[in-house]
Amino acid sequence: MAADGRLAPVEPRSAPGPDAPTPPSGTGRFRGPDPRLSLVVAMSGITVAALLGAFVSARLGALAIALTLAVAGTWRALAPRATQAAGIAVRGKGLDVFTYLAMASVIAFLALTVPRLG
Repeated sequence: MAADGRLAPVEPRSAPGPDAPTPPSGTGRFRGPDPRLSLVVAMSGITVAALLGAFVSARLGALAIALTLAVAGTWRALAPRATQAAGIAVRGKGLDVFTYLAMASVIAFLALTVPRLG
């Protein structure tokens, strides 16, 4: 702080500090999970569900969402590490699997039992 009470300007750093992560040599990218596959599967299921719900019937759309959630829950249950389900891993494995499969069950039950759904 300067003598007159103002904050002194901060000089920008030109190089990262010693604790900054650096990409592996030769790749130019950081290491980490590649969530593309699990995200593509989940978003494809949601897209198909939206199209079925809009153009075929709401019941088929809801069943497609339930199927997508069941696939995500199964994927999360069978993935040995969270890095292999990076796009769908939210909390602990048990909680994720329970949440996905419970939501799939409830949505499928409602889709099959609600009258005049489609």
